[in-house]
Amino acid sequence: MSTPARKYVIKPLVVCALAAGALAPANAYALQSGSAPQGAARPASAVVVAPGQRLAIGHGQWLTLTATQVCDGGAQTAENCSSVTNGNQGPDTVSLLTSGDTTGTLYRALYLGSGAARITVQAGQQTYQLRLVRLAGDPGYTVGYAWGAPQTTATVGATVYNAAGTVLATL
Repeated sequence: MSTPARKYVIKPLVVCALAAGALAPANAYALQSGSAPQGAARPASAVVVAPGQRLAIGHGQWLTLTATQVCDGGAQTAENCSSVTNGNQGPDTVSLLTSGDTTGTLYRALYLGSGAARITVQAGQQTYQLRLVRLAGDPGYTVGYAWGAPQTTATVGATVYNAAGTVLATL
């Protein structure tokens, strides 16, 4: 095989690998507790969306971000929005919403601040790595989501880390 032919063979493979990572189900980021060092940052890039763009997040649900709010919803669920500007959540803090049914639980974290490189949710003995979503630039907040097993515990918390693994916020 000549070098130019390899060039055309490799590029589609790279595109397929990148697309597979972007399309991986959110629960692919679930880790058993203790499987990663506490402060280790997962090398993840955030999905960057345009304001108001609907991002499919699995289970028939979607997520939208704007300069003023974050919303999730679906064909079978009501839209659920959180303001990022009304002052109900303080700067450099994280909030967590959960919703779901017998098929799974959606964990949606909202961090008001800059520098978030990783967000985890602890639900009982399970730790989930959330998929990060942002608007372009530095809108002052980051959203993370993951699907987990149907929630059977009231003990749920979230932790936000920067790229160095330093904790920025906990809930």
